[in-house]
Amino acid sequence: MNSFEQLLEFISRLRDSRIPFDLKCVRDAIMVALRSPSKYYEIEFFADGRIEVQTFGPPRPVQTVTLREITDRVVRDVNG
Repeated sequence: MNSFEQLLEFISRLRDSRIPFDLKCVRDAIMVALRSPSKYYEIEFFADGRIEVQTFGPPRPVQTVTLREITDRVVRDVNG
């Protein structure tokens, strides 16, 4: 799956779960920004297939993750 397909899959999953989000163009990536009850997420999809996530809330460093990892984490966090 290429990076654009990963982005579309993630957006589709957010829509299916009725999770609101914003899209932004940052650095060399498309960023999906969203809020959960306890965190603010910035998930960046890069052309090379890399996905990075940064959360604001409890301190955490920027992480590189897979599409499945971030999708499952966001849906679980937002929906409880």
